[in-house]
Amino acid sequence: MTRRTAYGTGRLVDECRHHTGWTQNSAGEARCDRCGTRRFPDYGSLRPPGLPQVITPSPEAARAADREAARRVAEAVRRGGPGRRTAAAAAT
Repeated sequence: MTRRTAYGTGRLVDECRHHTGWTQNSAGEARCDRCGTRRFPDYGSLRPPGLPQVITPSPEAARAADREAARRVAEAVRRGGPGRRTAAAAAT
């Protein structure tokens, strides 16, 4: 096994591929026998079960959002937004 050092968790640590095995304890925690990395396999997903609800804006809200986006694009073009050259800069 190659030994390399990595920077993780705010300190230099030896890289471990966890090939030596895992020791389980009664709390559902597993620890790597070589480096001590902890795993918690009993944790559930952070997202609640089921699909997220679809939120459809009202037609008025959708039109207002479209108008605001168009206004912001026009303003960025007028100012010579990021990566754009203004007419004055192009003339020089």
